[in-house]
Amino acid sequence: MTTPRTLLAAVTAAVALSLSAAASSRPEAPEGRLVAIADVHGAGGAFVKILQRTGLIDEQQKWIGGSAVFVQTGDLLDRGTEIKPVLDLLMALESQASAAGGRVQVLLGNHEGITMLGETRDAAQDVYRAFADEKSESRREQGFQAAKKIAKGTTLDKDKDAWMAAHPPGYIEYRDAFAPNGRYGKWLRGKPVVVEIDGTVFMHGGINPTSAPDPLDAINKRARQDLSEWDRGLKWLIQHDLALPFSTLQEIVAAASDEYARLAARAKADGTLSGDAAAAEAILPIVNVAASTFVNSEGPVWFRGYSTWTDEEGAPLMEGLLKKYKVKRFITGHTPQPSGRIGVRFNNTLYLIDTGMLDGKFYPNGRPSAVEIKGDVVTPVYVE
Repeated sequence: MTTPRTLLAAVTAAVALSLSAAASSRPEAPEGRLVAIADVHGAGGAFVKILQRTGLIDEQQKWIGGSAVFVQTGDLLDRGTEIKPVLDLLMALESQASAAGGRVQVLLGNHEGITMLGETRDAAQDVYRAFADEKSESRREQGFQAAKKIAKGTTLDKDKDAWMAAHPPGYIEYRDAFAPNGRYGKWLRGKPVVVEIDGTVFMHGGINPTSAPDPLDAINKRARQDLSEWDRGLKWLIQHDLALPFSTLQEIVAAASDEYARLAARAKADGTLSGDAAAAEAILPIVNVAASTFVNSEGPVWFRGYSTWTDEEGAPLMEGLLKKYKVKRFITGHTPQPSGRIGVRFNNTLYLIDTGMLDGKFYPNGRPSAVEIKGDVVTPVYVE
């Protein structure tokens, strides 16, 4: 399981109610409601079941939610193998819901963020197969030759088998799909990290009260800036044959750090950055990626305080956040609830809705779940 601690190390060297109606008797979706579902992690079949259980889609996986608002709080990616079907379904539902007067709001989680930065350590190896095609082998060979070129005299040519193993068929296409202009990368880059709807704040991780920005949308502005600056820096590295579009996060940071050190040494010798200023500005956000929204352990897609705070510690902190943003409650995912049931804390002002949808070896008690909000009534919904 990726944590910000292990990621940074690599970068730098209940209240719960069960609705037991049978799936075959799913009601028509009532109007005027909010539905939120947390971490999917490639569990496509389970995701479809909970969407059907909440009356948002039918047996053909078409939107029947009417004017309902559906919020997905991030972490669609990694661990499971059905990444592509999950993303394609959500992209289709966005337009279908809009046409029906409803809304599908997808948020970014930490796994979307690190995937866009080039970190794929948590991606299931089998997921790449869905992205492979008849040209994958030739792309791999071309990729290996390009990697040798930027390796600059290392022994990479002697490690071709290892390189190929690390870049299986479909890997390059997978990375391309999440690039700035890729099918999924372009779509995800248009998504926010946090949204407030009718007094409820939805997000993946949480807001650390010690660094809570004002207004709430400042979180989204910072996230967009972090992604934009990363993309700009990587483009510069690629243009100067220092990285490849499918280089890993660690490779990209190493290349940027080496180049920045070289520029700094030259500036010290010359007394000025002179013509190197633009290059240094472009790659500095990559060098400082540890502070990024999508890597910082205290950032909004990684913060776990909502789950780890004691009742005594957390109650005043949550009260302060509610007052600061003038909202009723927070609904977040990110931290799987060991019981497989939605966690409710601080006098029903916080709902922890990651119940480990991808069960089995990752979450033994996992199950698909959702929360439904109608007025001031928040109801957990499960697929048992």
